[in-house]
Amino acid sequence: MWDHMTHAESRLRLGSSPFKGYAVKGISFCDHDSTHMDAIYHFNCDRPDLTVDTFAIENSFMEAAWIDLSDAAPRTSISLDQVKRAMEQAKIERLPEGGALLYFTGAAKNWEKALEFVHNYPGLDEKASRWILDQGVLNVLTDAVSTDNPADLGYPNHRMHAEYLVNHTEAVNNIDRIPRHSGFSIMLIPLVLSAALAPRSEYWRCGRPDSDQPDGSWSIKLLGPARLLRGCLAAVGETYLQQCHRRCQLSLNTDARA
Repeated sequence: MWDHMTHAESRLRLGSSPFKGYAVKGISFCDHDSTHMDAIYHFNCDRPDLTVDTFAIENSFMEAAWIDLSDAAPRTSISLDQVKRAMEQAKIERLPEGGALLYFTGAAKNWEKALEFVHNYPGLDEKASRWILDQGVLNVLTDAVSTDNPADLGYPNHRMHAEYLVNHTEAVNNIDRIPRHSGFSIMLIPLVLSAALAPRSEYWRCGRPDSDQPDGSWSIKLLGPARLLRGCLAAVGETYLQQCHRRCQLSLNTDARA
């Protein structure tokens, strides 16, 4: 971060104004910082038209399901059999067509161990990736920093998403705290940066009838653990997206302790 303009510099353009000036900071960061959604162009060099600023807002609201794949060893490839077994354990009969699949690897627990966090996690193999996308899933989310096994430089999941032109979202925390495996909806709101490949995401709070909050809202923070420019999501418990649309209000997280 740097001083793009100081108070003294800004006063040079203010003439005799009584205003004491303003300061502006410059900031530089990777567009894959913290929780982020990969744009199609990130993994498909033939589609420069599909940067994240072209992401359709209607795809931000979708039905979702989550599965527990934390039994997969780090730096291994998750098979279709493992995905289906996790679905059976979660009593998920089908993945939400036009919706999202979140899968928990346990990688987020290594956030305080930087090298382990970025190197030790499993990823979906090609067969599992293709099957998930064939079910009509439009976003795949994981707590790991990548949907691919870091030991496999073939990047099978990224390649499948490039072929199907489907986004995925990485470094999503607290997936395992979602109180139900299916029948909920998510709102995934990428920060729209022109021509960006993977901006952070913000979370929304949505009303629900049985909320214990004074304003009738609740949220489960799915924060990427970065302390600066954090991304986040929220899982919301309404069964029908129409209820979410009608009752939601934007609530950006600013709590540095999150």
